[in-house]
Amino acid sequence: MDLLAGERILWEGRPSWRAHLSYFLVWIPLALVPVIIAGALRAGDRDTGLPYWQWIVISLVLVVLVIVWDAIRRNAVLYTVTDQRLRIRRGILSRREETARFDRIQNVNTSQSLLDRMLGVGAVDFDTAGTGEGSDDFHFEGIADPHRLVRIVAESTAYGDRAGV
Repeated sequence: MDLLAGERILWEGRPSWRAHLSYFLVWIPLALVPVIIAGALRAGDRDTGLPYWQWIVISLVLVVLVIVWDAIRRNAVLYTVTDQRLRIRRGILSRREETARFDRIQNVNTSQSLLDRMLGVGAVDFDTAGTGEGSDDFHFEGIADPHRLVRIVAESTAYGDRAGV
């Protein structure tokens, strides 16, 4: 991030892997389906078309792909809060950056499901002047300790003065 003169980074982070736990709970069992089916067919003395060890390798490769895909998705997003602005950078090969100055922040909202609370993650929405209701441009998703981020922003902005922080 190119900082302006006198600007300093207060917080920087990516979505937490804990926020994607439900992704793993769905896709890793699906990646194990080939070895499970091959094992069931083998137990019933049926031919699987491949040796059983190859089915194990196929499932392991699928599990690795699930983990790598999640790591790529998480590393493609970088959230930055400086003492003057918010920034979201998305993308690896192509990039998209969105920035908002602190003086445009009108509301800050956090949301956490029960699972998010248990895992210590959540989302932080920054409502800025000029964004429509359907806009999620400043939605920091999967943040570890979202209330800490809100506190950092509130202590560094006029938002904190208006909110009584």
